[in-house]
Amino acid sequence: MKLTQLKIHGYRDVAPGTELVFSPSLNLVLGENGSGRTQLLELLSRVLASDFSGLIHEEFSLEYALTFPGMELHVRVHNARPSAASRPSAAHGTSALLPLRPPESETGLEPFMELRLQLDAPSSLLVMRADAEGVSWEVEGQPTWSQTMHWSLLDRTVWVVLFMTAQRLEPDIKERLKELLRRTFLLAPTRFDESLGTFQQMGTTQYGMEMHGDEVFPLGLMALPRWLPGLLRERAEQASAAGFLEFRHDEVEQGFLARFVSLAGFTSGRFRVELLQRRSYEDGGRLEFGRFGFRFTRRDGVELSQEQLGYGHKRLLSFLYYLDLNDDFVIADELANGLHPRLVEACLRGLGTRQSFLTSQNPLPFEHVPLGSAEEVRTSLIHCETALREGREWKVWAHPAAETATRLFGAYQRGDTPLGTLLRTHGLW
Repeated sequence: MKLTQLKIHGYRDVAPGTELVFSPSLNLVLGENGSGRTQLLELLSRVLASDFSGLIHEEFSLEYALTFPGMELHVRVHNARPSAASRPSAAHGTSALLPLRPPESETGLEPFMELRLQLDAPSSLLVMRADAEGVSWEVEGQPTWSQTMHWSLLDRTVWVVLFMTAQRLEPDIKERLKELLRRTFLLAPTRFDESLGTFQQMGTTQYGMEMHGDEVFPLGLMALPRWLPGLLRERAEQASAAGFLEFRHDEVEQGFLARFVSLAGFTSGRFRVELLQRRSYEDGGRLEFGRFGFRFTRRDGVELSQEQLGYGHKRLLSFLYYLDLNDDFVIADELANGLHPRLVEACLRGLGTRQSFLTSQNPLPFEHVPLGSAEEVRTSLIHCETALREGREWKVWAHPAAETATRLFGAYQRGDTPLGTLLRTHGLW
């Protein structure tokens, strides 16, 4: 999945009318302190997870587009003051739904979301719309299903609403959405922050999953390394009386632990998962687990816990773990913070084919950025600044002008000046 476009009609102090078009690979968010770089990363995290529950008390209006194999998705979502313009008309298919509670919410705002899915081979257009009263579906412009709702729309992610309501569609349509439903229901790419937030979460987060036959079902959004649920299920019955499982670094080739041990120069590493609760029943069971811990052995035989690691190694371990959580996207703030240049290069190589959104005040990451054309320069760079408009200061996010991108790419092609220096001389960093 790739995010292709984001339009901001209204969001906090971001200039209305902001429109960004993204590179399918690396996107660099540039600008001075206070220009909204981290704010943009946080918004991208909300958009990709399609989770706007944190904005339930705020007015906002966004549109964004994504591509997925075999389909394109366009999402509109807003939370607005009641008005004729903000309410869906009868043509939207939701006005006939009878509300099961007063339409006025505690916030005084009315949420609305629309998801348009254009499917290929054969071509089909599906439209899902939801508001404070209910949700409806259209297939090829024809109403197919609608239902009132007992819950607040923004308490659910767009993907959860899609997952819940798509079950009512015809089997052939639902089957075509199967992989999208699986990927988006588990999609929650958080921002990898500039300090140790991700590292600290690894040691405190708790998870749950249920097993039925050969299937594993997460209890909530279970952001875990893709290989972990299967291994947990296989070995839960072998857990010690202490109630934990341990995995060696060499048990999962190319897993985050094996890569960390290699890059950090250790001889071995162990990953411990505490089993907080286990239940078994016919053809399945339930596990609650978390409180991950790590131990590493240095070349001199000394053993270290994760808390005894240095700052840079903590950052490296948590970023490699983050990569194992996210197959499609990376959203990273100050990735180079605390890392040796060799480790910065390794982290950028580790991005692979993921669509990545990075900020950095350190020029190190720019040394490893490949740029193939002036158009790639334009779409890969997002410049953040502030501007005073009609007596109010706005955050302005935009791609460089085509002329600037052409000049920068020409200088980049000559290869005699570091990209960080070129960005500064062209007023982008």
